[in-house]
Amino acid sequence: MNTAKFIYDSPEKNADLYYATGFRAPDPLIYFEHKNKKFLVLSDLEINRAERQAKVNQCLSISKYSKKLKNTKPNPTIIDIIEAIFRERGIKKLIVPKSMPFYVVDHLRSRRFVVNMGTHPFYLERLQKRSDELKHIESAQKIVFQAIKMVEEVLKKSSIKNGRLNYNKQVLTSDRVRDLINVFLMENGCVASDTIVSSGAHSIDPHDAGSGPIKAHESIIVDIFPVSIKTLYCADATRTFCKGRAPDALKKMYHTVKEAQELAISKIHAGVDGSSIHNFIHNYFEKNGFKTGEKNKRMQGFFHSTGHSIGLEIHEEPLRISINKEILKKGYVMSVEPGLYYAGIGGVRIEDLVYVDKNKSKILAGYPKKLEV
Repeated sequence: MNTAKFIYDSPEKNADLYYATGFRAPDPLIYFEHKNKKFLVLSDLEINRAERQAKVNQCLSISKYSKKLKNTKPNPTIIDIIEAIFRERGIKKLIVPKSMPFYVVDHLRSRRFVVNMGTHPFYLERLQKRSDELKHIESAQKIVFQAIKMVEEVLKKSSIKNGRLNYNKQVLTSDRVRDLINVFLMENGCVASDTIVSSGAHSIDPHDAGSGPIKAHESIIVDIFPVSIKTLYCADATRTFCKGRAPDALKKMYHTVKEAQELAISKIHAGVDGSSIHNFIHNYFEKNGFKTGEKNKRMQGFFHSTGHSIGLEIHEEPLRISINKEILKKGYVMSVEPGLYYAGIGGVRIEDLVYVDKNKSKILAGYPKKLEV
């Protein structure tokens, strides 16, 4: 059966579409691969730019198809245009990504096209990074660590008054630090959302963004995961700080997480099962007295994955270092971010990105790990 791979989406929202074409546009485009050639179907607004920039064999005009169809259909829909394009080439079977809008699939099936879902991600080769992709990720990661360094300097310069941090004669809050981070990222060519600056009781929830005044002698988790405005590749790093002397329980927890993360990184290489690393971390925490389980109706301990794949998306699902078996391959870029979270102590998480190589892993960029500032 005459088959084509087909995506209908915006390249700025669909990482697979951007990966295939290298073309950026905010609105949905028609993209298909047929007989080893790549095609984009675009509006008159975008077609000239696409002919210069897109990594495809041919750019087709959507308005030309629309004009042809008006002989039989006064107001042709996008489905009518898609159908006309595929009928013209004798295409009867379509392979689409998981993210394909259901209404598109439903309408095409009603018009007797065979529509099947492809792999996730749609281009599995996305998971194994080329040298240029690795460079893009590492460049963004360097900016993240510059932002973390800026946060550390702010904490160092802050004074302690009534148990709270003051910076430039104002109470230092999570929101204020987050604003400083996001502005810094923008000034350096990255944009972030949901940046985490979580301290004290907030820090025991791994995805709590944090709010309110930052206090001395408590954990402060700083987790920054922006996208490069220029390349669209993501970065991700986390450090945990404490302004002033940290309580002994927090120090012990930090030391254990730091050791666990470094041991995990040392075990990563092509061919290793990611679940063995995750289970090792879980057991390492247990042996050091940090048990995981529910207490007072909330989870405590280590209750998230050890890491995830990253590239054009912050989480390149389904690839993770977790309880599920996953053989790591050369070229993967993975986060390594074990953490511990306990009410009354706080949270600790340390995260770096590593490139998976044949016999080892390589940390991308890098920044010192130090609790007290």
